[in-house]
Amino acid sequence: MQLELHHLRTLRTVAAAGSLNRAAARLRLSQPALSRQLRRLEDLFGGALFDRHHDGVRPTPLGRVVLHHAAEILDECAAIQDDLARHRERQTGVIRLGWTSSCVADLLLAVLSRRFPDTRVEVLINDSARVVTDWLVNGEIDVALLNEATNAQAARPDGLAAEHVLDERPRLLLRADHPLARRPAVGMAELRDERWIAIAGPDGCIAALHRWCHPFGFAPVIGHHLPLHGPHEEVVRHDGSVLLTQGWRPAAPGLARRPVTGLPWGSRHSLVYRDGCAWTKHVPVFARMVREAHRARVDACALL
Repeated sequence: MQLELHHLRTLRTVAAAGSLNRAAARLRLSQPALSRQLRRLEDLFGGALFDRHHDGVRPTPLGRVVLHHAAEILDECAAIQDDLARHRERQTGVIRLGWTSSCVADLLLAVLSRRFPDTRVEVLINDSARVVTDWLVNGEIDVALLNEATNAQAARPDGLAAEHVLDERPRLLLRADHPLARRPAVGMAELRDERWIAIAGPDGCIAALHRWCHPFGFAPVIGHHLPLHGPHEEVVRHDGSVLLTQGWRPAAPGLARRPVTGLPWGSRHSLVYRDGCAWTKHVPVFARMVREAHRARVDACALL
């Protein structure tokens, strides 16, 4: 096996966590997979890098030498990435955004257009928050807009920082002539006999729908499996199926969106970025402006 940068990041994460279980969670690996990788690295370096104890792991003398060099190499690589990012900003005026599905994405683009009118925006989109986070770690994007359930947020990889934008409660998308559309809010227990749309996303969306329904005594009857960016509204309008969605957005003609009571989670929108990158000082401002624009949009809709 050849030594690569991600191996050095793995060793640094293990040392910082002091535990293979905690390190595996941060790296989004299983503990056995991390142990196998660590054994291969120890074979490569010719000795044990960590002493295992009942309360965790500590670097051996050889491990401390390797970690010292790893820190220098990784810090130098991070400095190169930041220098390149600053160079791109000076030379081309580009900010690279990545996001999962988010109802505030258009507001973020509007904020960037107002604040940096001469900056070109490049966007990468993926259905998986894990994939978008990996883009950020690898330097393929500068800022990520992530939409995650408040009760299921993954641990952030080392070197990333997050700025909270806003939290929203889940909404039910249903046809405007549905009897429940006359309610100001809908309880989960009232939906046991409905036909559901399940989102066939990469982050376990279908399994999550079953987990949400189970405490209310039913399993969802799934009539459609649609991708995250599929024709959700068209299907709801066609056959009266229902769908849980992230927070507030205007309802299309013939449809209604109602708050759902009883669910112990919401949608959390955050701007995530590499700490110390060229855009670090601007991200809190972006988050505040998006939050204010969203509040203004909700208020304006309430007046209609």
